[in-house]
Amino acid sequence: MSTFSIDGLISGLNTTEVIHKLLEIERAPIRRLEARKAEVNARITAWRAVNTKLTSLEDRAAALATSLTYLAAKASSTDPSVVVASASPGATLGTYTLTVNRLASAHQISTDTFADKDAQVFGTGTLTVTVGSTSTTVTVAEGQNSLAGIASAINAAGAGVSASVVQVDGGYRLLLTSQTSGAQGAVSVDTTGLTGGAEPLTFPHEVSPAQDAEVVLGTGSGAVTVHRSTNVVSNLVPGVTLALVGTGTVTVTVEQDLGAVEKAVRDFVAAYNDVVDALAQYGRYDADTGQRGALQGDGTLQRIQAQLPDAVLRTEVSDQTLKRLSDLGVRLGRHGKLTLDESKLSEALQGRFDEARRVLEAAGGRMRDVTDSLTRTEGPVWLALAALEGRLRSLDRQVSVWEDRVEQKRQQLVRTFANLERALGQLRSQGDWLAAQIRRLGGSSW
Repeated sequence: MSTFSIDGLISGLNTTEVIHKLLEIERAPIRRLEARKAEVNARITAWRAVNTKLTSLEDRAAALATSLTYLAAKASSTDPSVVVASASPGATLGTYTLTVNRLASAHQISTDTFADKDAQVFGTGTLTVTVGSTSTTVTVAEGQNSLAGIASAINAAGAGVSASVVQVDGGYRLLLTSQTSGAQGAVSVDTTGLTGGAEPLTFPHEVSPAQDAEVVLGTGSGAVTVHRSTNVVSNLVPGVTLALVGTGTVTVTVEQDLGAVEKAVRDFVAAYNDVVDALAQYGRYDADTGQRGALQGDGTLQRIQAQLPDAVLRTEVSDQTLKRLSDLGVRLGRHGKLTLDESKLSEALQGRFDEARRVLEAAGGRMRDVTDSLTRTEGPVWLALAALEGRLRSLDRQVSVWEDRVEQKRQQLVRTFANLERALGQLRSQGDWLAAQIRRLGGSSW
C-alpha cells in the first residue's frame, strides 16, 4: 500500500528514510524465511532432477528385461537396387533367394493430344469413372468442357483417380492415374453421357498397365510365386518387409541384430552413470571451499547411493558359465560408476548368447524393480518431494503473515511521524505567538 507523505517540513527529518530503515529491521524474519525457502527450493530442484535420472534408468533397465530386445533382427539385400529389406523383432532368421519378375504399377490412361488445354471443345453432361469395381459419376458443366476443366471436375468428384493435364509433343493430354495400385486398380471411363462438343472425349492410350508385382521365393522345384498389388511386400517372409525397387534376383539375409542388444547395454550403463553423477553432485561436500550440494547429508540420498550398486553386484545366474554382469564386461569402477568392455560384451553375445541374455534380463529386471520402488507414488523420492513441497507452502504462509505485520508497522510509523509533525507545528505556532506577545509587551509604555 502506498501512502502520500511529506518529509519533515517542521522537524527537518527525512521521515521516509527513517521509516524504511526501521522497517528493514522489522523485515529481518522475512529475510530468514526467504533464505530457508531458497534452500528448500534448491532441494526440490535436486530431487526432481534425481527422479528424472532414476526414471530414465528404469526405462533402460526395463529394455534389458524385455524379450523384444533380444528378438531384434536385421535384414540385408545383395542388391538394394532390386530389393531393400528390413526386419522387425522376431523375424524368421535365414537366407532367402528372391526373384522380382515385375513391379506393381498403378493404371494410367490418357486422351489423345489436343492443342489447347483450355479450349471448350468437349461435350457436357456426365461421364463415369470406374476403378476396379467402383464407379463414380462426374458432372461436366458448361465452361468445364476443356481438358483442364474436366480434370478439375474429376478430382473434385473423388473418383479414385488423380486427373492431370500433361504437356507432350504437339499439345496436351488429360492423364488419369489410379489411386489403387496393381491389377485391382484398373481404370475405365464411360463418356457416353456427354453430349455436344466438337471433339469426342476418349482415353485410348494406356500409359502404365494395371499390374501386380510378381516375386518368386526360392529357385528349386518348390519355389513359390506370389503376386502383390503394391511394391511393399510384408507377408512373404515373417517379420520381414521387402521394398521392391527393380527387377532381378537377390539374396536377402535375416539375422540376429546383436548391435541392438549392445546398444541397450550401453544405454543402461550411461543411464546408471547419470544417476551416480547426479547423486554425487547433490550430495557433495567440498572441505576446501565449504560448498555443499543441495542434498548433502540427506539420508534418503545416501540409501539410494547404497541400493544401486547392490542391485548390480547381487545379480547372479547360477548353473551357467556366464553368471554376472562382470562376465559380460560390465563392472563397477571408480566413484561407483559402471564401466563397459565392449569387446568382452560382443564376445559373450556371439559365443553364449542365451547365457548373456539371461544375465542381462536378470540385471535389468532387478534394477527396474529397484528404481521403480524409489520413484513410485509413496516411494522415498516421492515422499521426500512431498515433504519439501509441504514445507515450502508453510514457509510461504509464514512470509505472508510477516508481510502483513510489516505493512501494519509501516502504517503505524507513518501515522506516528505525521502526528509528530503536527505536534511540532503546533508548538512552533505557539512559540511564534508567545514571541509576538513578548515583543508587543516590550514596546508598550507604562
